[in-house]
Amino acid sequence: MLFVCKDQDTAVKKEKNRMKLFFVTDVHGSELCFRKFISAVKIYGVDAAVLLGDLSGKMVVPIIKREDGKYECKFLGEYFLLENDNKLNEMINRISSIGFYHYITNMEEYERISKDKETINKIFFEEMVKRLKHWMELADEKLKDVKIPIFMAPGNDDPFDIDKVINDSKTIVNCDMKKVMIDEYEMITMSYSNPTPWETPRELPEEELEKKIESLVSQITDMSRAIFNFHVPPYGSVLDLAPLLDDKMRQSAGTTVHVGSHAVAKAIEKYQPLLGMHGHIHESRGIQKIGKTFICNPGSEYGEGILKGIIIDLKGAKIKGYQFTSG
Repeated sequence: MLFVCKDQDTAVKKEKNRMKLFFVTDVHGSELCFRKFISAVKIYGVDAAVLLGDLSGKMVVPIIKREDGKYECKFLGEYFLLENDNKLNEMINRISSIGFYHYITNMEEYERISKDKETINKIFFEEMVKRLKHWMELADEKLKDVKIPIFMAPGNDDPFDIDKVINDSKTIVNCDMKKVMIDEYEMITMSYSNPTPWETPRELPEEELEKKIESLVSQITDMSRAIFNFHVPPYGSVLDLAPLLDDKMRQSAGTTVHVGSHAVAKAIEKYQPLLGMHGHIHESRGIQKIGKTFICNPGSEYGEGILKGIIIDLKGAKIKGYQFTSG
């Protein structure tokens, strides 16, 4: 695990007009990745941290309690018989580590609700909110003595109901759709994306995205120290290459296409902020310059429980360096 920076209590005194920013995106419900994010914030010796969506997991795994007191479930295509509570807890940890949720039920209820889409969606939403509340409680406990700003925002996959959960945190600031100051730097954040094949909660046509971006940009006073923290990357960059999907939503091996936002690309080209921080496309870990603007996507391997990140070193109106992290 690449957690190598000094603890904040022993870190070298911060250089004037210099800031190290830790950026992570797309943890998708992974309990293991979020715990690693908390650890990284505490030991990397950075001056600020940003966790951008997507925050939500993608699946609920039903665990059926049998009449003999044992449990059974199917996980990643494999059948498991859980003979005691220790085995049950081990399975719950495995499920949560890759971003899935679990739901303990019995065979009667399982058979009743397995074809009831409305009930399944209700259970999924309840488990999603429960996980995020747990994360905020964990952050409030573990990060209460950390003296740096920590920001979080949803992504296009995340329902709007989770915003309140983030807002209730004592240690994490929901920075979505507003300007926040990080030392001398002005950061604007946008959770929305252009349309995707999955019709996720926060998708908008390009012209609507452009309006939201313009509204956010109007709050910036110094573009040379501006950060565009937009979940969706700019179209046509190295950050927005995703596998080509066929008409059955299957990936085409070795074939990629640009899927980012034209509105985001237009805004970066027009306004030339100092830094663009993006996610959305898990496979497109990388950096690029668009004119004067340094853009990055740390990528995501949440499904393996690996936390991908990037530490960006800013000084004045310049990017002095960066380091990808993985742990």
